[in-house]
Amino acid sequence: MTHDNKHWFTPVLILLVAFILPNGALAELELHISKSAGDGIPILIAPISGGANAIIDADLKRSGRFTSVYLKKGAIMPAFGVRLSPTILRAIKAEYIVRGRLTKAGLDVELTDTSTGARVASYRIANVPNRRRMAHKAADKIFERITRLKGAFDTRLAYVTVTGRRPNKHYRLYIADSDGYNPHVILNSDQPIMSPSWSPNGKQLAYVSFESGKSAIYIQNIFSGKKRMISGRTGINGAPTWSRNGSQIAMSLSVDGNSEIYILSVYNGVLKRLTNDRSIDTEPAWSGDGRSIVFTSNRGGAAQLYKVPTYGGKAKRMTFVGNYNSAADIVGNKIALVRRHGGHFRIAIMQMGGAGADIISTGRYDESPSLAPNGTMIAYATQRKGRGKLVVVSDNGKSKQELHAPEGEVREPAWSPYIR
Repeated sequence: MTHDNKHWFTPVLILLVAFILPNGALAELELHISKSAGDGIPILIAPISGGANAIIDADLKRSGRFTSVYLKKGAIMPAFGVRLSPTILRAIKAEYIVRGRLTKAGLDVELTDTSTGARVASYRIANVPNRRRMAHKAADKIFERITRLKGAFDTRLAYVTVTGRRPNKHYRLYIADSDGYNPHVILNSDQPIMSPSWSPNGKQLAYVSFESGKSAIYIQNIFSGKKRMISGRTGINGAPTWSRNGSQIAMSLSVDGNSEIYILSVYNGVLKRLTNDRSIDTEPAWSGDGRSIVFTSNRGGAAQLYKVPTYGGKAKRMTFVGNYNSAADIVGNKIALVRRHGGHFRIAIMQMGGAGADIISTGRYDESPSLAPNGTMIAYATQRKGRGKLVVVSDNGKSKQELHAPEGEVREPAWSPYIR
């Protein structure tokens, strides 16, 4: 959830997480699997030289759709490519077995169906500079072959960290692998950075920065570092989010004194106003088909989700269950949002046009939901006992990973699109 202009929308949240750079500038993220599916598809990932098996295993676990099966102590798994005997297949209580090997060309993996002993799929993952990506790519292939859903493990997370104390606070915009590894700083500033949003091609981030002395929206290339201001208008410039085709950015502006939803053309700077109400309208999100903008508004007396066509028109209320719903993130017909539930702020999942929603988080102050590009996982921010953390939970609520670090704050995770 963005915090640019709407303190009335969000509970106060301080999330203490820091990440390590390859040169050891910061302490490394510590990942802990606190919950995994006990009724998922049983799968055994055999040991692979270099440890790729552990990465594949962790990826499949966090989808909430697999249950890991492990070799008994002293048991030996035949090498990659060797046919598995009926004795071994009967002894392993798994539906699938994954075996792999590292070669000069990259990572080879094969998937065996234990019911038949047949190899149902094999893949060669070419070498890439980030060696962990080979394992993520392999996990994506395995996930898709079994579930028929595209995998989203070989993707990235963006987030903002804050270190130090006033008046010496320091802000950093990071990107990292989807499991928190290999973090890299994209932007350093002594002024706040907020609301990162990925372009559809995964090459740029839009975000809010106060480096000019007031809120402004920038677009930055994550590879070259080149950036440009796209909105530094009078008042609030907040909550940017890219259209599905990358040609437009929806945002919240208060150029006329009140926070409203606008759409800006990335190419020619043409600005179009979508809402016109005395209430606060903010946190825009593009619908899965790109024809509507879902946003948060208190026009009904409390924060709720509304939808307005991208060509303009009357906004329609979407949420009617609960007295607080905000911060929509949308993939396809699936919406992740923040809902007040039992006096706490929790992450919920609902379908576009649906009346109800499933609560999938358990914290007191959970916020900033961001869906993986296949909609099967959600990253969000939370805190517990005064210590903040980032959480990745499966959309069915069966798997949960907590990301801890010894110092600093992290805010507003943003999940990337598929890496091309």
